Amino acid sequence: MTTSRRTALKALLAAPAVGAFANAANAQTVSAVSTPAPGETPVWPAPNTAPPSVQETPPEFPTWDGPVPTEWIDEKTGHRVRRISPDGGGGKPYFYKNMFVPKKGGAPDLMVISTPQGISTVDLSDWSVSVLVPDEHADLMFTGRAGRNVYYSVTAPGEVQLMDRAKTIFVIDVDTRVSREIARVPNGNINSVNADETMLLGFVAYGSEPLQPSVPDPRNRRFDQAEYAANGPDGRPLNFARAKGVRMLQRWAARYPMEIFVIDIATGERRVIHQTNEWIGHTQFSPTDPQQIIFCHEGPWHRVDRMWAIRADGTGLRKTHQRTMNFEIFGHEWFSPDGKSVHYDLQTPRGQVFWVASVDLETGKRTYRRVEQNDWSVHFNASQDGTLFAGDGGDGDMVAHAPDGKWIVLLKPEPIIDGDPMSDQPELISVEYLRSERLVDMGRHDYRLEPNLTFTPDGGWIVFVSNMHGRNHVYAVEVARP
Repeated sequence: MTTSRRTALKALLAAPAVGAFANAANAQTVSAVSTPAPGETPVWPAPNTAPPSVQETPPEFPTWDGPVPTEWIDEKTGHRVRRISPDGGGGKPYFYKNMFVPKKGGAPDLMVISTPQGISTVDLSDWSVSVLVPDEHADLMFTGRAGRNVYYSVTAPGEVQLMDRAKTIFVIDVDTRVSREIARVPNGNINSVNADETMLLGFVAYGSEPLQPSVPDPRNRRFDQAEYAANGPDGRPLNFARAKGVRMLQRWAARYPMEIFVIDIATGERRVIHQTNEWIGHTQFSPTDPQQIIFCHEGPWHRVDRMWAIRADGTGLRKTHQRTMNFEIFGHEWFSPDGKSVHYDLQTPRGQVFWVASVDLETGKRTYRRVEQNDWSVHFNASQDGTLFAGDGGDGDMVAHAPDGKWIVLLKPEPIIDGDPMSDQPELISVEYLRSERLVDMGRHDYRLEPNLTFTPDGGWIVFVSNMHGRNHVYAVEVARP
């Protein structure tokens, strides 16, 4: 750990509780912790310096009595909602990962989801579900854009965390249903395929510990992320959001060596393009440029230079956003559908003023789109034609602390036009307002499971995952009212 990293960590942990922590009746100043001397390995897990919790008991997981509805009109919004997954439940890829297979030669548009039977396709013309990979151990990764291909992995059994287990990577053609092994990865994650489907993109950490210590497999299938749990200094359990913050802080401080790598789909050859001790995540190929990559530095958002771009040959490494104020945070970045820009969640400062921002990768031009507190979302996404955005909401424990934020919302950009347009300076940031329309009441949803919303290719529906009916299910809401 570098001196600057040790100093930053010590300062962060020694700072008085603020924001949501300051709202707790028993909030208190966090005491400083000792840091390793130069050359020493940080203690794992790092000392727990979280503020006291005000949560007496963890929230109960949602339950539902009786059959889960297959279609209904949301009483509060008037929009049609469909359950897509079968009775046993289902899941979908992370919000920026492609999950659609385009029409070709008379074959229909398809969507791909996870089901208890394995990996299944959904015909978007009638929502019928068909099992594609009948293997409950097959993990859906994403779909390609050049062909009608679905990529998935099978992880070797073992006691170590998932990232440290070997994975075999496969691709299957949805029409012929013929699968092919691409490569066997000894450790790490594969996160993306490039636009012409010639390379896979992944990252790996060496010697890392699970985000949740003492748990061999940190994945919790109910929430599709690590089972974050921690006690405050008073011995009482922290809520999920605060426990996650503790574990994220510890992982950020550890400075494990990491690599970003690409795999040649034709040959299986693996090539490292970037090495660092920063915590790498969100590796993504452009949907249109086969050589363009973005990735992030994970960790406390106000401490990291999060957003980065690099070319597939390892050149062109650069930041894509520069902080301009204290506690400015930005992240959950994704490519615009045309691949020209990167969209992201921006807060100036954290938890106070909310934007969906974008930066043009070629020109550097920036656009900030204002979001109201109750419309802030865990993730945002954009329609394929780039005219609409949407958000999947958040609960009161999350960064916005929205009093009424548990909704799927449609967000329509409106330009903010000054009365004196001749004064506009094109090199400055353009500003828009996102007018919201509520689509789905997520009041019963437990946000420990992230909804990860995605527009369908025609923009007519928004697909998301929810536990509002107990099990995790895949749903779609129609953008237009019936």
